[in-house]
Amino acid sequence: MVTRLSAPTIGIWYIFVAVQSLAMVCDFGFQPSFTRAIALALSGAKKLERSGLGEVVPQGQAPNYRLAAETVAAAHRFYRLLAIGVLVLLLAFGLPYATTLARAGGVPTGSVQIAWLILCLSIALTLAFLWISPVLMGSGRVEQNYLFIIANRATFSILGILVLVAGGGLIALCVTLIVTQVFARLVAHRFLRGILGDHADRPADPRAVREVLSMIWPNAGRMGAVAIGGFLMTRFSLFAISSFVGVVAGGAYALSVQLLMALCAAAQLPMQVAMPRLIAARVAHDGPGLRRQFGGAMALYTAIFLTGAAVILFAVPAFLALIGSHIALLAPLTLALLAVVLFLEGFHSNAAFFITTANNVPFLRPALLSGIAVAIGATLFGWSGAGITMIVLWQGIVQLSYNNWRWPLMAWREIART
Repeated sequence: MVTRLSAPTIGIWYIFVAVQSLAMVCDFGFQPSFTRAIALALSGAKKLERSGLGEVVPQGQAPNYRLAAETVAAAHRFYRLLAIGVLVLLLAFGLPYATTLARAGGVPTGSVQIAWLILCLSIALTLAFLWISPVLMGSGRVEQNYLFIIANRATFSILGILVLVAGGGLIALCVTLIVTQVFARLVAHRFLRGILGDHADRPADPRAVREVLSMIWPNAGRMGAVAIGGFLMTRFSLFAISSFVGVVAGGAYALSVQLLMALCAAAQLPMQVAMPRLIAARVAHDGPGLRRQFGGAMALYTAIFLTGAAVILFAVPAFLALIGSHIALLAPLTLALLAVVLFLEGFHSNAAFFITTANNVPFLRPALLSGIAVAIGATLFGWSGAGITMIVLWQGIVQLSYNNWRWPLMAWREIART
């Protein structure tokens, strides 16, 4: 992409990617909530609780397939309605914004508008299929879940490269997004077999489905608000930079964030993979198991991120220059500062993820307040011409003031009490 598209077009593409991320925030925290609910049901829990984990479930308890099937049906219903609602909003409010950016960047508005319409359909499909990962992760089929994700991401990477080499642009890339969603759904179909036992083909009781949603909603809503705060902290700056500094500068910032966020996501995999075991240890009050799983995941996160960050800082800029990229990463000091900020962000996010395994979301207000503070600061710094470095530094200062240390400390205290 960075060698085939113009710098302004790359900047607009990253706005598209940011809008995709914003649409995923509309999940409102239901993914981890559904994952936790399915894991509890398959661990043998008799019912779901609005807060806490309820009564202790002995290890080896028979799965509660009825409750698991009701939870899956609830996930189906929720994500279908969510996909329709987000599609309407994106068409109504997103198209004028995309048109404005295209004009400001000197990119043909017609092609951007068509690409936006196709992107909206792709986002709707993505939301409609969001129930798949919670079912696979909650049932302990971690490998299959990541094969499903790989089928999506790798197919998009391969097809995206092919259409770019063939001369395609934004429209072709957005069409590729739809094709990969359909392909990944077909791959997931075989991975979902057998999870619900003899309840797989039975229609769920609508009243039971509504009851599941009412049990999941309180903490899911809190997680959704936390996700909004997280988006404001890590993604909103792109909109401020693109609007005030320009789409080319926004593209450089977005490319840097993309690499570091991808690294962060890879480094957080050990914690996500450990989720079913963490929940099982929680409900069994297994303190040593909790310490082992959590400590190991945090150590792996640190090792993976620091190694990858060194590669991004010292090798990737030279590689981009070698291939003739039309856009570069941020300046070295700004890039290093961004890496530190995102490392600390990922570290405390791991701890917060662990805290949620107890069906508890204590970080709603701090996440929202921090996100609002970062968004306001990014807007003011962008408007005043202070530059990208100040925007990144402000994000780090806001996080260091509370979130970076508060949630790791709480996680360790919870483990110590178990």
